[in-house]
Amino acid sequence: MAIIQQSKINNAFKKAKQEKRQVLFSSTIEVQNAVDPLAFFKNGKEKYRGERFFWKDSSNERILAGIGVEKSFQYNEVDHRFFEAESEWKRLIEHAIIDNPSDIPGTGPLLFGGYSFDPLSEKEEEWADFAASQFYLPRHMLTISQGKKYLTVNILCSPNNDEAPALQSEINDLLSMGGKGQGKKSIEEASIEEIHKEAWIKAVEDVIEELRAGELQKVVLARKIKAAFKETIKPPVVLEALLNEQPDSFTFAFESGESCFIGASPERLIQKNGSKVLSTCLAGSIRRGTADEEDNLLGLELLNDQKNLQEHAFVVRMIESVFAKYCKDVKIPDGPTLLKLRDIQHLYTPVVGTIDEEVPLSALIQALHPTPALGGEPREKAMEVIRQKEKMDRGLYAAPIGWFDYRGNGEFAVAIRSGLLKNNEAFLYAGCGVVADSDPLSEYIETKIKLKPMLRAVGGIES
Repeated sequence: MAIIQQSKINNAFKKAKQEKRQVLFSSTIEVQNAVDPLAFFKNGKEKYRGERFFWKDSSNERILAGIGVEKSFQYNEVDHRFFEAESEWKRLIEHAIIDNPSDIPGTGPLLFGGYSFDPLSEKEEEWADFAASQFYLPRHMLTISQGKKYLTVNILCSPNNDEAPALQSEINDLLSMGGKGQGKKSIEEASIEEIHKEAWIKAVEDVIEELRAGELQKVVLARKIKAAFKETIKPPVVLEALLNEQPDSFTFAFESGESCFIGASPERLIQKNGSKVLSTCLAGSIRRGTADEEDNLLGLELLNDQKNLQEHAFVVRMIESVFAKYCKDVKIPDGPTLLKLRDIQHLYTPVVGTIDEEVPLSALIQALHPTPALGGEPREKAMEVIRQKEKMDRGLYAAPIGWFDYRGNGEFAVAIRSGLLKNNEAFLYAGCGVVADSDPLSEYIETKIKLKPMLRAVGGIES
């Protein structure tokens, strides 16, 4: 059984009273118990509904599950939205009392959250629970990394608190929460609404005309569908489906109020571990084949398709230019390879660099978002077209979501293959890169393929 000495907590409260300010006390312990992170997330609902997050990276090396909001960081101002949370976080950490025996990134206190895709777009009702920039410090967090399990408890100690919490009792309760797995999907009879389908196809046609005029090279247009069910959708059940069906993706859930943003994205935006940074270019796609021979032929077709290679090159050049600005050295392969997922295969190129450790992760996120894979090329002109033609609030879809810890490490994915769960409704999103020789119907079919993972996970389809 994991033990934290109560004297450490008492000392933290004494420190808070001496400094006459709010002080963060964070204690991390390694646990030997068999703790299931998905059950940890699920069982937090009773006390912490609307205050939970879950994260698994694409390499299956790190899982984070947080319950309870000890401190929230929310901003709706357009200017500086990428820096406010990290700046306030650094001020809190500066005076924090942190007891963390592990040097593994993702242990100890961290913030989890994300940024909206475009704060200038008109906000729609379904995104009312989320701010343009929203993060929180969890009260309790389970980290599984490098074959070890860690439990972190974060407490904001206030000078006027006279009594320290019984932390050992809380820990015992938390560890007992992670024992049971999930049940099978029980949601049935989905009503699927394709929102403004014809208008979206017409928008693609209009954008193609603009692209042929020569001022733009690429615009990414997204659309949404709504799946309505007779019963409330359960985020842990959807999470379990995504974990089972998309094992090579970043899997995430982020609750706020009555809403849960959830998905399984194949695309990393940025990872920072000390002085090492990594991004991935993921643009250009084709369906999977029903047999190996067909699948390989489709992959070969993708590797030689000029439209998709052009899309991919836009992303590679843009990420390379950002890394060249911030990094001492940058390494990029000569050409893309294939990333094969259950429903789709993509062109894939990793970009690796060495950076000054003092450069904040938020600076890289601001410089990279949105890449041409999610916005277009050139960026600002493409964003203007998206606002005019898409007529949809993407919210957190296609935006950066992830975490950064108190040491400056962190990782953010691009939140594609995702959706917003709200009671008995699921809003699901997908987009495609439109270039001058695009075909509107083909682009629509591509979005249908990209919608499959989330539609299947929420129970809308079985295949």
